[in-house]
Amino acid sequence: MPPRRADVSRESLDVGMVLSLGAVMKPRWHVQLWLVAFGVLSPMLGYANPEAPGMYDARNMGMGGAGVAHLNSPAAVLHNPANLVEAEASQNQSAFTLLAVKLGGSFAGPDEYQESPWIAVPLPFWGYVEKASNDFSYGASFYLALGFGGGYEDVKRYGTGKPCTYDPSDVIINDGSGGVTLDPDAIDNDQCLSQGREEMVNMAIFELAFPFSYRVTDKLKLGVSLRFPFGMFEQQTTEDFAGAFTDPDSPVGSYGLGFTQVTSKMYGVGNPGVLLGVSYDVTDYFTVAASYRTKTTTVMKGSTDVVLDSNMLLAPAITTFGGLPVGDYANLVNSIPGVAQLVAIRNTDDLLGVAESIATDIDSQISWSTAEAIEFGIALQVTPSVLFAMDWRRAYYSDSNKDFIVELKEPIFEATGLDRLGQTLNWDDSDTISLGVEWNFTLHQYLRFGYSASNSATPPAYTNAFTPPPADYQDSFYVGYGAQVGKWILDIGFNYASVEYTIDQPYDSEGNPVDTPTCRAGQLVKSGCPGLQTVESYFLGLSANYQY
Repeated sequence: MPPRRADVSRESLDVGMVLSLGAVMKPRWHVQLWLVAFGVLSPMLGYANPEAPGMYDARNMGMGGAGVAHLNSPAAVLHNPANLVEAEASQNQSAFTLLAVKLGGSFAGPDEYQESPWIAVPLPFWGYVEKASNDFSYGASFYLALGFGGGYEDVKRYGTGKPCTYDPSDVIINDGSGGVTLDPDAIDNDQCLSQGREEMVNMAIFELAFPFSYRVTDKLKLGVSLRFPFGMFEQQTTEDFAGAFTDPDSPVGSYGLGFTQVTSKMYGVGNPGVLLGVSYDVTDYFTVAASYRTKTTTVMKGSTDVVLDSNMLLAPAITTFGGLPVGDYANLVNSIPGVAQLVAIRNTDDLLGVAESIATDIDSQISWSTAEAIEFGIALQVTPSVLFAMDWRRAYYSDSNKDFIVELKEPIFEATGLDRLGQTLNWDDSDTISLGVEWNFTLHQYLRFGYSASNSATPPAYTNAFTPPPADYQDSFYVGYGAQVGKWILDIGFNYASVEYTIDQPYDSEGNPVDTPTCRAGQLVKSGCPGLQTVESYFLGLSANYQY
């Protein structure tokens, strides 16, 4: 028999893809279209990586996520489905975990640190397991496999910490004879706004799973869970589109004039995957177990809109020239490869209408992979009332999250060669150690304590205001309580984690600050910028399991 408690019946993100498209209306009504696409890692769940230990099942949360060798509630579908056959009855479990997370970072250099408001993220779980016989169980579950969510309010500055451009006139030099030029000393300027913007990225990957568990012998159990993912993604972010036209290794600043805000919404299904599990009872009080999860990739499709008047140059141009008709230039515009398939431009169309026809409802596609992972664990019944569990888990993010690519599924983008754009991520593999203790201190009541530690998957060179801070070591503490009332099993779990990481400002030989290689003015995607980055999070888990 496997190790168990005294009561044997109680076994229990910017990844964001951002697309920018702008139109500048010049005198004589020439139309120039600027296309940009870039990828920014979205905010995580306020933990070291996008999947926190013990995210579901409050019992498992209270034990720090250590459950591979002993957890047999429906939530075992996420850890080790082999254990499901150990439950002595059929089960119907609902769990709700509330995550409260606060991010901290900068959009404009090390001196512009700001924090997000507290963000509440609900993490639902439902699972059902039918005890078909003593040796076979099967079921179904629905849960949020991983999630990203976060945002900042009142962001007023974008760049790398250089002087501000508040208005185009700040960087224009009048030569006194009617000619104007741009101030060469202002080429790397930040954009500074009088009214702040909201910056937000949210992604969620849900899974519908069907677990099966079979007892091969009295000691050996095998299990498999068939996984079917579904994803949702939305974002509202601002970036400097000038980087689309320069060599990424030699970026050129946009005088603080190139920043544009975009919004996206996308949905999609992923390729199926499996989670395989095995548990073996070495003795009546000691069990070893392992599980293996395959990589799945979810492709999300939808549209992206560019907020044209969010650009410091486009806003006045739209106001001044947006109502003017295209006129004889309609034939010229229609002759551009791909444009005729997108919009049928007529002589009477105005410039704003043409720009918005191209800058809104852009067919877009992104994908995200749930990493391949392996997990090993033990469960030891130290005394009849004390259970100890320990797990080790490795997630192979380096294989699944090397980059993040957006595909633009419209002819004009394919014709211009800008149909596949994105960002290098180069995530690291992550190792997590989880420890948990459960004490049956009185009949049908339990106290739990847990601890987990892991390395962040985010490399310092690719971190930003939305990602988990990079660190070689991040730990977290857990506590929980459970009780059985008749056929109901009720649990509560709590977790707190806080991480800070600072990327130091480099200086040249004369003591002047210099930009890092991945955070320079004019770069399409800025990451690894000097400054403080923080994440603070609280998890509160509640679960109710009805056994019958």
